[in-house]
Amino acid sequence: MREDGFSHVVDVADELFFEHGVRAVTMERVREVSGVPLRQLYRMFRSKDELLTACLRQRDRTAREALHAYASRYADPGDNVLAVFDFLDDWFRLPGFHGCVFAGAFGEVGGAAPEVVEVVQHHKRKLLELFTDLAKQTDVVDADEVGKQLAVLFDGAMAIATFTGNTEAARHARRAAQAVLEAAR
Repeated sequence: MREDGFSHVVDVADELFFEHGVRAVTMERVREVSGVPLRQLYRMFRSKDELLTACLRQRDRTAREALHAYASRYADPGDNVLAVFDFLDDWFRLPGFHGCVFAGAFGEVGGAAPEVVEVVQHHKRKLLELFTDLAKQTDVVDADEVGKQLAVLFDGAMAIATFTGNTEAARHARRAAQAVLEAAR
């Protein structure tokens, strides 16, 4: 059973990592903001990478739940495919948008933290599965191929919004996704 405060620490660390980046946030800073003594913090998480992994797992669940909610809004399966790009559009326009936390974490710790790489790859595989499942609900000829193309558009829009600040990227990706669906019918 997890110790008291586990979720609180993960929430605090997640906010700090998202706002400031992984390298800039120390366990001492997490202790300071969370109010959890350092000794207890290290009993919960043996390392910052372990804490980051817990944060990414939580983000994975939260993000995929939100995407599923967007992708089940409409009666028309094609509209549900396009709705995931509406999710991005809404997200990009939120105050404090800092980009994809998975790409950021991977970029900062990369191969030095295999557990982080594993969570990032799991998240990306699950997104690909979502896009493929959504494509299968439409009348496209090759849903696996369409799912891959949608995943590229989704991640590409995130990269553009993150690195250039172009919040229109989701709308461009949505139009491209619509073209992919039409061409695959």
